[in-house]
Amino acid sequence: MKVDASTRLYCIFGRPVTHSLSPAMHNAAFEHMGINAVYTAFEPENITDAVHAMRQLHISGASVTIPFKVDVMASCQYIDPLARKIGSVNTLRNDEGSIYAFNTDGTGITETLKEKGVDVNGRLALVLGNGGSARATAFTLAESGAKLLIAGRNAKRIRVLADDIHATGADVETSLIPDLDTSTMRQVDIIINTTPVGMHPDTESSPLPPDLILKHQVVFDIVYSPRITRLLNLAKQKGCVIITGDNMLLHQACRQFAIWTGKEAPVDVMRQALEAGIRK
Repeated sequence: MKVDASTRLYCIFGRPVTHSLSPAMHNAAFEHMGINAVYTAFEPENITDAVHAMRQLHISGASVTIPFKVDVMASCQYIDPLARKIGSVNTLRNDEGSIYAFNTDGTGITETLKEKGVDVNGRLALVLGNGGSARATAFTLAESGAKLLIAGRNAKRIRVLADDIHATGADVETSLIPDLDTSTMRQVDIIINTTPVGMHPDTESSPLPPDLILKHQVVFDIVYSPRITRLLNLAKQKGCVIITGDNMLLHQACRQFAIWTGKEAPVDVMRQALEAGIRK
């Protein structure tokens, strides 16, 4: 990559971001496509100041991660309707000083399912969790025609999320995770874990016990460290189709690339860069 005075700058804002695999994916994509751009990482103290700097320094686009996904919305001139429903953003585009905001997290889920040949329309998806990733997943699945069962451990937060989704006309039910039973799970076609349960270093934990995982289900865990979580191991033993979290990370980044450049992302190139980063 050759950096010169015409090189466009893209970045990620978060704390911490030294572990981020986004620079590897996006820089590989820019180089492959012959785009004079570079992507780096920043850990600002204040997201409002970071967006101001984005305007002043003509940073063309940014990814946004924890803990700034909600607070950054106050600094944006335009928020995509889906991102507004979700209540958080992870992607910023600078159009001559106007900041446009999007959320590609849910797209990372739906594009992965599509790539794996899983049709969500009319099927019942169990979304485990009630945080930001759960919101992005649930709203995007609802827009794709899925029926939803949202389960977590905080009844109030689950109900708030369900009410927000139901207001869009989607079919949604709720449950506490301990209340899930085999009868309910027989109706579930797709399980998506959006909780951190099973993430390194707590790798022996699973958000669901083995008896609630059934052979006919597709099991998707957005945790990617480790790549094969305890949940996915249990599902594999049951004969389920399993989907690893690195796929979601890849496809949300591909959607970001398209938002920034107007070009279709080189998926295979970005996948190779992601896999190399994970192996490190």
